[in-house]
Amino acid sequence: MKPTRSALFIPGNRPEWIDDAATNGADLVIIDLEDAVPPAETGAARDDVSDAVPTLRDDGQRVFVRINGHPNASADSVTRDLEAIVPREPNGLVVPKVATAADIEELEAVLTHIERREGLDIGSTELLVTIETARAMKQCYEICLASDRVTSIMCGATKGTDTNRALRFDWTGPGRQGLETVHMRQKALLDARAAGIDYPLAGPYVDIDDHDGLVEDIEFAREMGYEGYVVVHPSHVQYANDQFTPDNETVEYWIDLYAALQDAIDLGESAIRYRGEMIDTANLETAREHLRRAVAFRDELDDDVAERLNDLEYASD
Repeated sequence: MKPTRSALFIPGNRPEWIDDAATNGADLVIIDLEDAVPPAETGAARDDVSDAVPTLRDDGQRVFVRINGHPNASADSVTRDLEAIVPREPNGLVVPKVATAADIEELEAVLTHIERREGLDIGSTELLVTIETARAMKQCYEICLASDRVTSIMCGATKGTDTNRALRFDWTGPGRQGLETVHMRQKALLDARAAGIDYPLAGPYVDIDDHDGLVEDIEFAREMGYEGYVVVHPSHVQYANDQFTPDNETVEYWIDLYAALQDAIDLGESAIRYRGEMIDTANLETAREHLRRAVAFRDELDDDVAERLNDLEYASD
């Protein structure tokens, strides 16, 4: 999974919205064949999405497709999704209703079969797994390790969702107000990190016009350690991008810290004072991680900061 600040859900039965998907500024577009599509329209939506995926990719838009999942859908419906979508080479699939690692292992086998048959690179279809059942929350770590295809998770801790129903919590509000969802968010994040997932996603926030609540929830997710946010409306994209885009001041902080530590190491030192803080070589990898993320969004930085970033030798260290 590439760095993803925003992932925008678009219903698969709205071709006019899909046509505009690449204009919304989202790092990732998720075209939905599951909950957003009435069952009677699934077949037509599947055909439309199959046609749309190559066009979006040609436009430079990263695109995942959320397939149907058990127990809400039949095995035949899931198979039809995979047969229609995978040969069109989306960047990945969003996998809902996962319960155990075995679900991912079974999907791995099917994907490998389709990719081999179609002459695609084996393993090229990534998986973003939604952690939305109680069993999945309990086994998130094992699910993340079930296949190398699993490159991200989404922990949808909000009202009215499958997660809400699975845990039966009363949603009390966004961000720090929602104490009833904190453990779940932290558990999913910890398991994902332990499994080596670099870009776990939070969200979504379903109150479309409550932008203050949206920002509060995104801020809390970022502070908790999530790397991006799933949104359900185009008006939410920029809020997610703003929160997860490294700002110039922060990037310069890490550039200077990295340079100061490198100078210290060259002098045979490993601990120094930096802007009133005691830092040592353990901070070096932290700086690298921040700077690698900044590189992904260097076009959002001031020119002088981007130039300083380009001059650093760190990414391959």
